[in-house]
Amino acid sequence: MKNKAAKKAIASYYILSLLLTLPLLIPIWLIKNPLGVILYFLCFLIYVRIIKNFAVQVTIMPSLWKELDAEKYAAIINSKPFFVHYSYKLNLYLAEGDYQAAYNIISSVLLQHKNVQQRINGHLLLCSICFERGDYEGLKEHLEQIDNCFKYNTKLRLPKQTREAYEFYRAFSDGNYSSLLPILEKSIEKYSKKKSRTYFAILRQYKLAVTKRMSGDIDEAVVLFKNIKEKAPKLILSTLAQKQLDYISGVLEETSPERLVVTENHTVKSHRKVNIAYCVGILLILGGIILTQLDFPKQKDKDLNSVAQIEKTIEDEYEEYQVLGYFYIYSDYADETYMMSIDLLFLVEADGKLDLHTLYQLNEEYHNNLNVKDIQVDKHYKYETYFAPRNVEFVLTEKKRDIPENTLYYYEIDGYYFCVISISD
Repeated sequence: MKNKAAKKAIASYYILSLLLTLPLLIPIWLIKNPLGVILYFLCFLIYVRIIKNFAVQVTIMPSLWKELDAEKYAAIINSKPFFVHYSYKLNLYLAEGDYQAAYNIISSVLLQHKNVQQRINGHLLLCSICFERGDYEGLKEHLEQIDNCFKYNTKLRLPKQTREAYEFYRAFSDGNYSSLLPILEKSIEKYSKKKSRTYFAILRQYKLAVTKRMSGDIDEAVVLFKNIKEKAPKLILSTLAQKQLDYISGVLEETSPERLVVTENHTVKSHRKVNIAYCVGILLILGGIILTQLDFPKQKDKDLNSVAQIEKTIEDEYEEYQVLGYFYIYSDYADETYMMSIDLLFLVEADGKLDLHTLYQLNEEYHNNLNVKDIQVDKHYKYETYFAPRNVEFVLTEKKRDIPENTLYYYEIDGYYFCVISISD
């Protein structure tokens, strides 16, 4: 049953992530500016991270935070298809009471972190473990470590929840129980209104129950402990509540537990290769899109060698025609050098019809050859080049129309764009 529920939650996670990501791919094709594409993808990457976190909160974490089911949560994060960050494991160990495993992670990862804020978070988590285990001497030691962090980082500002957690453990350790009761009751009321945060309300109820017991309000503490057992039977809090009840009834004698020590260094799995592959994939997509958005196709100049001689030849042989333009076909368009010409063409018009001719030199005289007769606008044509065995595909488009996207390069002539689509052997 747990495996089935886990598979359903994981499937929901990936489906939701995909559905939230797909709509973001549509606007990219509307962006024509390369810089706009780059800025879009930077925002896209940030948004993907937000989506991933949101999908986890909606599909994975409710099993623990709302349903209070540590077994179901364990089945989900231990499934192979799910990417397991160490924080998910840490949540599980704290929820099911595997304090040793949690201590290993916190000591090996958070307490060794370069960021002071993360180290403080680690000590606060160890404070919570000491609190639940009844290790109040250990609690004082970690509070001293946090105070040292403040001492050497005077400008440090903690987030509200982190500051409230520190203030609770400090007041509890100092025995200021009366000051904690109204704060905890208000916090419980706040979290109880949100079903998705039931877990945090239960945690605070346990803190409140222990605080009431320590302050001498035994009867209300007993009611709270019994309520925790009833509402959270699949959390370690249920076991802890029963232990507290046994202390109160005298069944168990309260003793200080053994101090936890690191038994295994927790190594955060490196996802470097995955991240590199992901980044390379993004860069390839980004590069491809930028290339499609650049100013391709490019217009080539119509200036030719021996222009005067060419124009004289055209005028002598085509007096009844109107010459619209002449241009080279280049074979080195890919590297944009445009030095290797394989054909010299010109377009003429007579009686409303358009013809494409090749102009070539033989015995120091210019001659021409008819390539394509009666060219229709926006229709694709192919012809074989005169000087080299190549096939050239082109299309003639009116200036009021857009240049075809797959154009290699084009020429602007009277009233038209002559667009070279492909050149092949």
